[in-house]
Amino acid sequence: MFIPSKAKFRIVLFLAFLSFLECTNPLTPTYEFKEGMIYIDGFVGTTEGSSYVNITESDVALYYRNIFVSGAKVAFVNEVTGERVALFEEDFKYIPEDINFKGSVGERWYLEASLPYGNTYLSEVETINPSVPIKSISAVFDNELEFSEDYDDFIPGHEVLISFDDPGNQDNYYYWRYRTYDQPSICKVCVQGKFRDGICIPDETVEYYTYWCESDCWQIDYGDNINIFSDSFSNGTTTTSLPVAQVPLTRKTRVLVEIQQFSLTPKAYEYYRAIKDLVDNNGGFNAPLPAALIGNIYNPEDPDEYVLGRFTAASAFTESIMIDRTTVEASPIENQRTPKPEPPPTAGGPHFLYAPCNESRHRTSIQPEGWID
Repeated sequence: MFIPSKAKFRIVLFLAFLSFLECTNPLTPTYEFKEGMIYIDGFVGTTEGSSYVNITESDVALYYRNIFVSGAKVAFVNEVTGERVALFEEDFKYIPEDINFKGSVGERWYLEASLPYGNTYLSEVETINPSVPIKSISAVFDNELEFSEDYDDFIPGHEVLISFDDPGNQDNYYYWRYRTYDQPSICKVCVQGKFRDGICIPDETVEYYTYWCESDCWQIDYGDNINIFSDSFSNGTTTTSLPVAQVPLTRKTRVLVEIQQFSLTPKAYEYYRAIKDLVDNNGGFNAPLPAALIGNIYNPEDPDEYVLGRFTAASAFTESIMIDRTTVEASPIENQRTPKPEPPPTAGGPHFLYAPCNESRHRTSIQPEGWID
């Protein structure tokens, strides 16, 4: 497969095949990659916290990798009302400045992203269509939930399964994401430092100190796996016990798992299927990006430029389940840092033991809906 080359924003794929002689010999394709290929992935959802934009650029200095592009000006734009929702950088993503932002069914949105070196990219307009409700939800524990390349072994965790009634009067394409909430006891760790005035002040005389959460706090983690489904062979039927999320045993705590079931357009489904094939079969998100990822994003100043990625707007039906992981016999995959509170000062004065639960994409002091004490 060959993608034409122009300027620095091109990727060239050369496939060489042996000629048919007395037999056919398989040959692994050879790839030649160019620097500066832009990849933009944007999403507007109908639940708080589900909207984001990720912008990366290809780099082949030592090996092929995708580097996050910092300093871009990014916004979601409502085509009908003209409303602009500005995004800011956090945790190598762009997320809405209004943490309560969420789209609504029927709205029409597009993406606008201006990169630091001047190029501006737009997406085609996406309409948010109604979602399909989740009928029931359950979870089962598995000592070998999935194989992890990071651990080079199978890791334990819970698999979340759902049931739903698929509408028979239309083709439906499903996409599931999840996030988890659990309560940490430690809100800050200062390595070779002490917590003062909201930051860790360097102190090389100590290994580390931990600081308890000064209020109720929930840590928010997000799933990486892509789970999609087409009703091509189940149109109008009830789908039962379908696995939609794999939640690793990261900590032995009670956890709330929030499943978001999105309804996609056929083009969006094909895009996410290409992403899933890439991640499952080619070594993760830093694997070479195929031409199938050229979606609905373009450069209005250069219509011939190939831009990888896609902007999607989709509605979600959300369902949650509480899972008690405290009684699981398996060991968690994350090494938990041993609490080490700062000792009281020898000369008197304030004793620093606590840190605030700062609101962010990964932390909140607001009890999530569905949490059961």
